[in-house]
Amino acid sequence: MRGVLLALALAACNPDPGYPDQQVTYRAPTDASEADSGERGNVAITEILWSGSVTNDGVWDPTDVFLELRNTGSRPLNLSGWSLEMEGARAITWKIPDGDVILNVGQHRYIAAKTTGCFPEPDWVIPTLNFAYGDPIYVRLVDADEHLMEAAGNRSVEPFAGGYDLKRSRSMERVELMFGGRGTEPHQWHYYTPLTQQQLDEGDYLPNNLGVAENCRDATLASPGEANSVDYSGAYASGSLE
Repeated sequence: MRGVLLALALAACNPDPGYPDQQVTYRAPTDASEADSGERGNVAITEILWSGSVTNDGVWDPTDVFLELRNTGSRPLNLSGWSLEMEGARAITWKIPDGDVILNVGQHRYIAAKTTGCFPEPDWVIPTLNFAYGDPIYVRLVDADEHLMEAAGNRSVEPFAGGYDLKRSRSMERVELMFGGRGTEPHQWHYYTPLTQQQLDEGDYLPNNLGVAENCRDATLASPGEANSVDYSGAYASGSLE
């Protein structure tokens, strides 16, 4: 009897608090074209070609740029209405266009400035996407409900990797670690490294530059929409359990 009275007393002191008004909630869309909410860390910025494209005959186009995203979470996502907020040398916000494009688990998709350059089949097009050549790049990815997902780069130092050497342009790629890492850490990035013919012949790796137009592949070194190239620096190339 004493135990019952004690339980009743505790229940009286701890009533049901009801539904909390101030907490992070996640959207559950009913239609494939509606935006999903995200959780911090479940979408990563994995590649930025900030230095423009170069055709095989040497024509450099600094306005032909892209930014790649990867779903590192556990559920497919529609990124309609998500934002890219760039700080550093310039401050600008871009909205990812509405649509029914789904970023599946483990998948890479990319945003380009146009379809008429070296990246003819982007998943999203933002015509105003651009980067100040060689100046600091700091990009934040925010979902449609203003949850911060990911940040990449640095507000005060030059890009961590990539660039145009008057002959070829290379993208800045994220090291593909099993357990991830902060996009604001320079050692998480490297420049795109093409596969050797021996690697292709042995079949250890698949070509990852198929998103680049054929007339640009010799001079524009990047992997839009594909897994990133291997980091051959040796310093931070490990990270899986293999």
